Amino acid sequence: MTTADEEILVLFGSQTGNSEAAAHEICSIIPARLSPSSSRVTSRVMHLDDFLELEGAGWTRLVVIVCSSYGVGQAPIGARKFREFCDEILRRRDGKEKRGSAPSLEGVTFALLGLGDSHYSTYFRNPTTIHDALTAAGARRAGELGKADASGTGDMEQSKVIERWIEGIWDDLAKVLSSKPPERQALDRARDETWGFCLEIFPEWRPAKKFAAMDVLYLSLGGIILALLARYCFFVIGGWSL
Repeated sequence: MTTADEEILVLFGSQTGNSEAAAHEICSIIPARLSPSSSRVTSRVMHLDDFLELEGAGWTRLVVIVCSSYGVGQAPIGARKFREFCDEILRRRDGKEKRGSAPSLEGVTFALLGLGDSHYSTYFRNPTTIHDALTAAGARRAGELGKADASGTGDMEQSKVIERWIEGIWDDLAKVLSSKPPERQALDRARDETWGFCLEIFPEWRPAKKFAAMDVLYLSLGGIILALLARYCFFVIGGWSL
């Protein structure tokens, strides 16, 4: 069942702004559509890369992802680091990379809306890679895998496909929130193993939230040392003045 003040993250990568606009729309609707009378559901929206680096991969049990492909199936702005994360998961699944294992994302459920242009043969490669990597790591998908084609060759315009997917996803999201939540340890493990995985494949990676507490500790210790030095100098100088 939904617990009080449960949070849903809406994560996106966007090259032209369409995925970003859809993500913000979903985020704005979530509290009204998914908050039962006994509790409150909140939502936040951010880039997929910011989720890893600024949010410290703080997985919630339900995330909504909106992301396009760019160029020849590459990740768009705000999702390039996350794509590398997903590519590495699939390499390890397929035995192409022998180092370590992929993180466990058991306990995480995601909904995914992908955008692209089918004039390009790789138009859905990036959303597909994200989907396959998350499921390979143990996450479950909620609802239909959305495919919003911008080519104009289908039955509906891309904007209409996006609207239909958004309108049709709420029952699936509500089912996730009404189910028994995963153990807190499962989400902690997903976060911790994502940290370790990213530190392994991105040597320069430094998740802000993980290190914030350490920074506070270092600052506190520094303050204590400075205070002790000041007291020492006070007594020494005071002794000299006598």
